[in-house]
Amino acid sequence: MLLGLLAGAVFLAGCTAPQTAGPPVTPVATAPSATAPDDLVFLTEDYPPLNYVENGTIRGVSVDLLRGVLRKMGSSVASDRITVLSWSQAYETALSRNNTVVFATVRLPEREHLFKWAGPLGSDRKVLFSMKDISPVITTPADLDRYRIGVVRNDSAHLQLLGLGVNASRIIAYPTVRSLISAMQDGTIDLWCYGETVGRYHAGKVTGDPNMFSVVYALEYQDHYYAFNRNTPDEFVAAFQAALDSLRYEPDETGITEYQRIMHRYFGVSCTAEPPVSRELVVSLVDYTADALMQDAPGTIARVNAGEHPFWDRENRALYVFVYDTNVTIVAEADNPRLIGVNMKGKTDVAGTPFREQIVERALTEGTGWVDYIWMIPDRNGIYYKSAYFRLVKGSDSQSYIVASGMYIPCDA
Repeated sequence: MLLGLLAGAVFLAGCTAPQTAGPPVTPVATAPSATAPDDLVFLTEDYPPLNYVENGTIRGVSVDLLRGVLRKMGSSVASDRITVLSWSQAYETALSRNNTVVFATVRLPEREHLFKWAGPLGSDRKVLFSMKDISPVITTPADLDRYRIGVVRNDSAHLQLLGLGVNASRIIAYPTVRSLISAMQDGTIDLWCYGETVGRYHAGKVTGDPNMFSVVYALEYQDHYYAFNRNTPDEFVAAFQAALDSLRYEPDETGITEYQRIMHRYFGVSCTAEPPVSRELVVSLVDYTADALMQDAPGTIARVNAGEHPFWDRENRALYVFVYDTNVTIVAEADNPRLIGVNMKGKTDVAGTPFREQIVERALTEGTGWVDYIWMIPDRNGIYYKSAYFRLVKGSDSQSYIVASGMYIPCDA
């Protein structure tokens, strides 16, 4: 029955973060050699823009990343071996069937031992929707116990709500997001919990109005991963992770990573209503780093490249510093050490702005200032408007350095 279900559901392809206390991990660039299992199957759901079906074709951020990973691995597994199921079917199948991958899956402590993981590939946050004309006021998780809350069976929203202390008896699981929305319409539940962008997409499909519901409460951002059945060979999962890291962190000759290109393709350029970094924090970090370089340039560069706090903020991954020499070569980079020693002349952001050269040129003529460009927020989906503050400084080794850090431009700016 399982094989029949998988075969009947296959479509041919063409088809948001927990904080860490230590420095950023920089995986080895070269993927270990691994042979894909002959019966390897990838399972997903209709969850745009991560993974969805359009005109009979599977598309999305996680699908394009999957194809890129398999190409980089030189794997014999065709990227059209993708099966679209309801989330509960996909999740339960991946738990029980060897050599099965379900994506995009939120990695939670309660799930850690159930799968082998490769990622992250992005992040998302769940929100609670109410009927637009009701919109109850919810300020703390304790307020949620007054309502009947619908979730999709096996979706991370269920575990997140339980983790917030919501009474299990107040949470009702449904097999699909469509049945969840229907239950909301007929009054069986008071709220439903799902990803905001994707929730509005499905609301539009079911009701004809993507703004039928209002967001009344938001949960924390969680990372998405590819979740492998526990019996998938370790060497294949490790090779998959190494190839994914390469797509995320290694820029091509234009200065852009394949990950950034994929994100830009599906999300375009966004602003953020809640910037994770303020102007004051950016200026303070640049000034702190400049002063440290004047006191001890070699030691400071080593500390930045090791991702030490505060050069890479332990409480806020989006706050980090990077340092150029006067030839636009990166001599220090707290967030992505793979870039250390790379000359950035002629390299741009995904929109074609040579912001690194602009930073260095203006620093040499003006000393300090701001340059606008677009970039990712670490561990979030999408590409955002950003502005870097820079400062020219003479190090203790008598070398000139340009210190920079960036903030994401708020929507109301």
